[in-house]
Amino acid sequence: MRLFIATPVQLPIYGAVKNSLSKYVDGKWVEGWNLHLTHKFIGDDDPEKYKDRLDVKKKSFKVKGIGTFGERVLYLKADIDNDINRQINEKFGLVNDKPFKPHVTLCRIKNIKDKKFWDELKKWENIEFEVPLEVYLYKSTLTKKGPVYEKIYKYE
Repeated sequence: MRLFIATPVQLPIYGAVKNSLSKYVDGKWVEGWNLHLTHKFIGDDDPEKYKDRLDVKKKSFKVKGIGTFGERVLYLKADIDNDINRQINEKFGLVNDKPFKPHVTLCRIKNIKDKKFWDELKKWENIEFEVPLEVYLYKSTLTKKGPVYEKIYKYE
């Protein structure tokens, strides 16, 4: 089973962000119900190995701003400490193979069709809102229409 640990994110202004920026890019936008902050991608494994308690002290985190990874991924910046990721790595014996850059993917960009994209992006630089910090083990099923995520365990 393809697994990852994440926090779901509800973005009330997602439609406005998407409408504003999609004029300037071709890409695959994440469905609103699939928005999440990935704490750890696990890959194919047995979910029973990951059903254990995590000490989630904070009750929320902030989304502060918007950015891109090069010209390929549009994301929201998440202002969250690394404690949960450290716990996940230690508790489940996972390798911390790359630095954690907390973010919520909005769109996988195929092509920036108009350079005005960068100016339009600046209009969303100061986006800021609070997100409840609920951490789940997810199952990810890849389909022709895109991934389908299912919560299978809540960490408390």
